[in-house]
Amino acid sequence: MSHKVIVLTGPTGVGKTEISLKLAAMFHGEIINADASQVRRKLNIGTAKIDVNTTNIKHHLLDFLDVTENFSIFDYQNMARKQIAELFKNEKVPFLVGGSGLYLNAVLYDYDLSASSRNEEFAQQFAHVSDDDLHKQLQEVDPLAACKIPRNNRRRVLRALEIAMSETKKISTNITKNSPIYDCLLICFNTERSKLYERINNRVEAMFAAGWIKECQDLIADGIELSQIKDIGYQEIGKYLQGLLTLEQVKAMIKQKTRNYAKRQLTWFRNKMECQFITIDYENREDHIKQTSEMINQFLEEI
Repeated sequence: MSHKVIVLTGPTGVGKTEISLKLAAMFHGEIINADASQVRRKLNIGTAKIDVNTTNIKHHLLDFLDVTENFSIFDYQNMARKQIAELFKNEKVPFLVGGSGLYLNAVLYDYDLSASSRNEEFAQQFAHVSDDDLHKQLQEVDPLAACKIPRNNRRRVLRALEIAMSETKKISTNITKNSPIYDCLLICFNTERSKLYERINNRVEAMFAAGWIKECQDLIADGIELSQIKDIGYQEIGKYLQGLLTLEQVKAMIKQKTRNYAKRQLTWFRNKMECQFITIDYENREDHIKQTSEMINQFLEEI
């Protein structure tokens, strides 16, 4: 069996989970989660995490971390690549499924993420340096990274500057990587913007109906501060529980943030990944399953 990886991605709310289950079943595959929000336990409703007890398809790198446990992209890269190797060994087709673009790129491309973790003391020495001056310093030591990183993204500029000043490899070495290390088929599902936004809005309402507020209350009861959770919705619900926002305000904010996130995801998939795009027609769901399965079948048969 050839060592090939199937990547199924797309914006949040497009329907990746349902599609991936059908396709993995067709091709005797197993799913490796590539959604950064779904690696953590107890964040279930708000991250639209699948209940693995409802399917026979085996899932990996899903629901295994504590909410506040440290976990880097480097950690994910190592774990995902080991899991892919294990599936190859067992003659299973790896389906890398999720919408976290940086996670996907870290696994698929030759990203060297072995640099030491972020040093907060390094950042402190630039606390009084303006964004413009900080960006100018990056231009001097790693001009290619400076071209790729916006000057107002202070966190990324600082990280690039830290690496350039302390490591043998500059961060631009990763930015320029564009050749996958696997033989992979990258499929991105999308639909009309109005339909996607409608699905997102409806899904947010469904999450609240399913008990999202109770999930947040349980987190608080476990000693977890919602303000520390970066995933969309938890901080907003925390403010609702504090009486700072109304429920309608919270829902509107979550819907808007999720729509904005979906837009950023699509920009990433178009600009940073060589995806084949498939448009979903929810009135004829079997059409995109048939189209995708034909693409996968042809890909797997290629020598």
